[in-house]
Amino acid sequence: METALTSGILTSLPGRYASALFGLSRETGQVESVGSGLHALEKFIQSSEVLRQVLANPTIRGDEQAAALIEICAALKAPELIQSFIRQLIKAHRLPYLSRIEKIYQSLVSQMKGEQRIEVISAYGLTSSQSELLEDKLKKVFPGTLNLTFANDSRVLGGIMIRAGSRVIDATLATQLTQLATVMKGSA
Repeated sequence: METALTSGILTSLPGRYASALFGLSRETGQVESVGSGLHALEKFIQSSEVLRQVLANPTIRGDEQAAALIEICAALKAPELIQSFIRQLIKAHRLPYLSRIEKIYQSLVSQMKGEQRIEVISAYGLTSSQSELLEDKLKKVFPGTLNLTFANDSRVLGGIMIRAGSRVIDATLATQLTQLATVMKGSA
């Protein structure tokens, strides 16, 4: 079974930042609260088009961006460690990596707990019975405790894509259509 440690993810730039934050949060006993705060902050940023534009705007100074994010962190009751981390990301011009850092951090938390994080992507939300059936099937393939997250992406058209660490099971209609087009071009 490949883990975030063996797949080289931690050697990437976001991986190094996530690993450093994880180490600090372990030292201070805040692994869960930092994970929750980081997730809440990332979710808030993704839900606000205006905030994403402000953070991407090069004419807005870093200290102003940091002040806005620190205020949001305070409103979200995020630990001080996250606020310091955000200041460092902005200072180093690494804020665009925040989403990836958050995902890697959550993977490290899951790994620490002995869980396997699995992301299921579908064109539309799965019903509870479909989710339960899928979870039962995945338990047969992936050992240990599973931590499933579900996401919707209309680009997949239909079917599902499953990501578990560096493994990807792609049963989407978009991929099948691409493969069919490739086969058809080859026989023409």
